[in-house]
Amino acid sequence: MISITPVAQEKLSAYLATNKVDPKVRVYLADGCGGGQISLAIDQPGPGDITIQAGDLELFMTRDLHEVLGKVKVDFKDDGHDSGFVVESENPPPASSSGCGGCTCCG
Repeated sequence: MISITPVAQEKLSAYLATNKVDPKVRVYLADGCGGGQISLAIDQPGPGDITIQAGDLELFMTRDLHEVLGKVKVDFKDDGHDSGFVVESENPPPASSSGCGGCTCCG
C-alpha cells in the first residue's frame, strides 16, 4: 500500500499543476550510492501496478516492488534549511545492484 501525507499531497499537486504535468507519479527503486533509494517519477501506470488516488494525484508502483518494500509513505519535510519529498518504506530497500565503484561521494 502507498500513503501520502496531506502536506506532501499539497506540495506535489501544486508542483505538478504549476508545471502543467499529468498528476501520475510512480514510486520506484533507484540505484544510489550506498544502496537502493526509493524515489518518485512522473510516469503512467502499467498493467498490474498497485495504484492509489489521493485527491488529483495518482500514485503507483509495481507489485514486485510492493512485495519487497511493504507499506510506502510519501512525506514532505522542511526543517528550515533543507526541504523535499521523503519516501519511506516498511522494509529497507535492497542494496544497489551497481555498487559504489565509480562514486566519489562516500569517501
